[in-house]
Amino acid sequence: MHHYFNGVPTKELMHWFSNPNGTVISKWWEPGIPSIDDILHGSTCPKNKTLKWFGMDTKDEYKKSKEKILNKSDNDKVTPTANKWHFTEDNVNYTFNSLGYRGDEPYLEADFTALVCSDSHGFGVGLDNEQVWPAILKKKLQKYHKNPVVINISCPGGSNDWIARAIVCTLEKIRPNIVIPVYTYPNRREAISDAGTLWELGTSLPDPDYGISKQDHEDIQNHFMTINDHMNHYNMSKNHWMIKNACDSKNIKLLTSHVQQMQLIQRNVTNVLGFYDVARDLKHFGPTVHEKFAQSIYEKI
Repeated sequence: MHHYFNGVPTKELMHWFSNPNGTVISKWWEPGIPSIDDILHGSTCPKNKTLKWFGMDTKDEYKKSKEKILNKSDNDKVTPTANKWHFTEDNVNYTFNSLGYRGDEPYLEADFTALVCSDSHGFGVGLDNEQVWPAILKKKLQKYHKNPVVINISCPGGSNDWIARAIVCTLEKIRPNIVIPVYTYPNRREAISDAGTLWELGTSLPDPDYGISKQDHEDIQNHFMTINDHMNHYNMSKNHWMIKNACDSKNIKLLTSHVQQMQLIQRNVTNVLGFYDVARDLKHFGPTVHEKFAQSIYEKI
């Protein structure tokens, strides 16, 4: 009460009150593509670089996955068989652009531009550059466009808050032909500590050994107390309306989807393949799911 009602508002706050459309009071809402380095999501994204391993897709985890596949029992109907699991230590490449995202450079000349934003499923953890659905979508768009560009600002561990914020800020600087948010799981959101640290809040607390302070860890832990179905639905609705209004105001087409659509595709292809189609990390969706999801997005476009 004293902080806001008895004290004198800060100059920063007064500037914002007098000109909220032209004043930035939070660095998280600056116009333009957000810096992926400013947020904590469990991994560090390099710039202009190609890696063989990234995030939870590590060499050690690959060896464990391979051993699990080789020792697959007859009762295991989920894990792929060795002859149908085509991942090796060398056939997955993660190529990062100049901003640390995976995909086309944002300011390339194009005759059709799609802006895509999602979580690790849109980023493509455990998959090669060409296997991720935004890259597949680009190839499909080449049937009707000479020079399509797919700007992919998906973030591993990204929340629905991230998807909305990243899209709305990006649209202040870039005018795509279509925006494609693929919403993630409803309980995911962004949490900011008293120190100003922003964490993409998923289903687990950040590891204190990751490099955040004890106070940050406690602050972020408190955000978990707000997670329930009512708050999740409120949050998803708020984020969707933010994106919709931003697109409507600039006459940009909006095509929405959800990662659970990818889950449905995975269940359907399981009946055909005889196992879950998964990426190299045995956790994220596999190349067949991405191919079919890209086709469904392409058909809607």
